[in-house]
Amino acid sequence: MRRTFFISFIVMVCLVLNGCSDNTVKKIKADYFDIGLGQSFYNGYNKVEEETVQSLVGAYNQIKYTGQTNLQINYDKAITITFVYNDQISGVLVIDNKGVFHLRDGVEIYQIEPSDDMYEQALEVYNDLKRQNENSLDKQ
Repeated sequence: MRRTFFISFIVMVCLVLNGCSDNTVKKIKADYFDIGLGQSFYNGYNKVEEETVQSLVGAYNQIKYTGQTNLQINYDKAITITFVYNDQISGVLVIDNKGVFHLRDGVEIYQIEPSDDMYEQALEVYNDLKRQNENSLDKQ
Protein backbone atom coordinates (compact mmCIF):
# COMPACT_ATOMS: atom_id res chain seq x y z
CA MET A 1 0.00 0.00 0.00
CA ARG A 2 2.75 2.44 0.93
CA ARG A 3 4.68 1.52 -2.19
CA THR A 4 1.70 2.24 -4.45
CA PHE A 5 1.16 5.56 -2.71
CA PHE A 6 4.85 6.43 -3.06
CA ILE A 7 4.89 5.58 -6.80
CA SER A 8 1.70 7.58 -7.36
CA PHE A 9 3.21 10.51 -5.51
CA ILE A 10 6.38 10.39 -7.64
CA VAL A 11 4.35 10.26 -10.87
CA MET A 12 2.25 13.25 -9.77
CA VAL A 13 5.34 15.26 -8.84
CA CYS A 14 6.91 14.50 -12.22
CA LEU A 15 3.75 15.61 -14.02
CA VAL A 16 3.59 18.84 -12.03
CA LEU A 17 7.26 19.64 -12.58
CA ASN A 18 7.34 18.70 -16.27
CA GLY A 19 3.82 19.69 -17.13
CA CYS A 20 1.25 17.45 -18.67
CA SER A 21 2.51 17.65 -22.22
CA ASP A 22 -0.50 17.15 -24.41
CA ASN A 23 1.07 18.85 -27.45
CA THR A 24 -1.14 21.92 -27.41
CA VAL A 25 -0.15 25.56 -27.45
CA LYS A 26 -0.41 28.00 -24.55
CA LYS A 27 -3.79 29.73 -24.82
CA ILE A 28 -3.83 33.40 -25.84
CA LYS A 29 -6.26 36.31 -26.19
CA ALA A 30 -6.14 39.03 -28.82
CA ASP A 31 -7.80 42.31 -29.71
CA TYR A 32 -6.33 42.25 -33.23
CA PHE A 33 -3.51 40.70 -35.20
CA ASP A 34 -1.02 41.53 -37.90
CA ILE A 35 -0.46 38.98 -40.63
CA GLY A 36 2.13 38.42 -43.30
CA LEU A 37 2.99 36.00 -46.07
CA GLY A 38 6.55 35.82 -47.33
CA GLN A 39 7.73 39.42 -47.59
CA SER A 40 4.30 41.12 -47.46
CA PHE A 41 2.76 42.19 -44.18
CA TYR A 42 -0.60 43.72 -43.27
CA ASN A 43 -1.69 45.45 -40.09
CA GLY A 44 -5.08 44.25 -38.93
CA TYR A 45 -5.73 46.98 -36.37
CA ASN A 46 -9.22 48.44 -37.04
CA LYS A 47 -9.34 46.51 -40.34
CA VAL A 48 -10.48 43.08 -39.20
CA GLU A 49 -13.83 42.26 -37.66
CA GLU A 50 -13.87 41.02 -34.07
CA GLU A 51 -15.42 37.75 -35.24
CA THR A 52 -12.45 37.12 -37.56
CA VAL A 53 -9.98 37.93 -34.79
CA GLN A 54 -11.67 35.56 -32.36
CA SER A 55 -11.93 32.86 -35.02
CA LEU A 56 -8.18 33.00 -35.66
CA VAL A 57 -7.45 33.13 -31.92
CA GLY A 58 -9.67 30.09 -31.45
CA ALA A 59 -7.86 28.22 -34.21
CA TYR A 60 -4.51 29.13 -32.63
CA ASN A 61 -5.66 28.01 -29.17
CA GLN A 62 -6.77 24.66 -30.60
CA ILE A 63 -3.52 23.86 -32.42
CA LYS A 64 -2.39 20.35 -31.73
CA TYR A 65 0.95 19.16 -32.96
CA THR A 66 2.69 15.86 -33.39
CA GLY A 67 5.87 17.06 -31.72
CA GLN A 68 9.17 18.59 -32.62
CA THR A 69 10.54 18.09 -36.11
CA ASN A 70 13.80 18.54 -37.96
CA LEU A 71 11.98 19.95 -40.98
CA GLN A 72 12.69 23.56 -41.87
CA ILE A 73 10.02 26.21 -42.29
CA ASN A 74 9.56 27.34 -45.90
CA TYR A 75 9.57 31.09 -45.23
CA ASP A 76 8.52 31.90 -48.81
CA LYS A 77 5.17 30.21 -48.09
CA ALA A 78 5.03 30.83 -44.35
CA ILE A 79 2.31 32.92 -42.78
CA THR A 80 3.33 34.97 -39.75
CA ILE A 81 0.60 36.05 -37.36
CA THR A 82 1.33 38.41 -34.49
CA PHE A 83 -1.54 38.48 -32.00
CA VAL A 84 -1.93 41.62 -29.87
CA TYR A 85 -3.91 41.89 -26.64
CA ASN A 86 -4.07 45.11 -24.59
CA ASP A 87 -1.31 46.63 -26.75
CA GLN A 88 1.07 43.74 -25.98
CA ILE A 89 2.05 40.79 -28.13
CA SER A 90 0.19 37.79 -26.77
CA GLY A 91 1.37 35.24 -29.29
CA VAL A 92 3.23 34.75 -32.55
CA LEU A 93 2.78 31.92 -34.99
CA VAL A 94 4.90 31.22 -38.06
CA ILE A 95 3.46 28.33 -40.08
CA ASP A 96 4.17 27.12 -43.60
CA ASN A 97 1.98 25.31 -46.10
CA LYS A 98 3.20 21.89 -44.88
CA GLY A 99 2.23 22.56 -41.26
CA VAL A 100 5.75 23.18 -39.97
CA PHE A 101 5.61 25.95 -37.39
CA HIS A 102 7.18 27.69 -34.46
CA LEU A 103 5.82 29.92 -31.73
CA ARG A 104 7.05 33.04 -30.04
CA ASP A 105 7.73 31.23 -26.77
CA GLY A 106 10.45 28.97 -28.13
CA VAL A 107 12.88 28.17 -30.87
CA GLU A 108 11.65 24.61 -31.32
CA ILE A 109 10.04 23.73 -34.63
CA TYR A 110 6.91 21.58 -34.58
CA GLN A 111 4.75 19.69 -37.05
CA ILE A 112 1.05 20.44 -36.85
CA GLU A 113 -1.47 17.59 -36.83
CA PRO A 114 -2.41 16.73 -40.45
CA SER A 115 -6.12 17.36 -39.76
CA ASP A 116 -5.49 20.92 -38.49
CA ASP A 117 -6.49 23.62 -40.99
CA MET A 118 -4.75 26.55 -39.29
CA TYR A 119 -2.65 27.38 -42.37
CA GLU A 120 -5.66 27.37 -44.70
CA GLN A 121 -7.68 29.53 -42.33
CA ALA A 122 -4.79 31.98 -41.89
CA LEU A 123 -4.24 32.11 -45.67
CA GLU A 124 -7.90 32.98 -46.20
CA VAL A 125 -7.71 35.78 -43.61
CA TYR A 126 -4.46 37.04 -45.14
CA ASN A 127 -6.01 37.13 -48.64
CA ASP A 128 -9.08 38.99 -47.34
CA LEU A 129 -6.93 41.60 -45.61
CA LYS A 130 -4.72 41.92 -48.70
CA ARG A 131 -7.78 42.52 -50.92
CA GLN A 132 -9.12 45.05 -48.44
CA ASN A 133 -5.83 46.96 -48.49
CA GLU A 134 -5.62 46.85 -52.28
CA ASN A 135 -9.20 48.13 -52.59
CA SER A 136 -8.49 51.02 -50.21
CA LEU A 137 -5.40 51.95 -52.28
CA ASP A 138 -7.47 51.90 -55.49
CA LYS A 139 -9.95 54.36 -53.97
CA GLN A 140 -7.25 56.91 -53.13
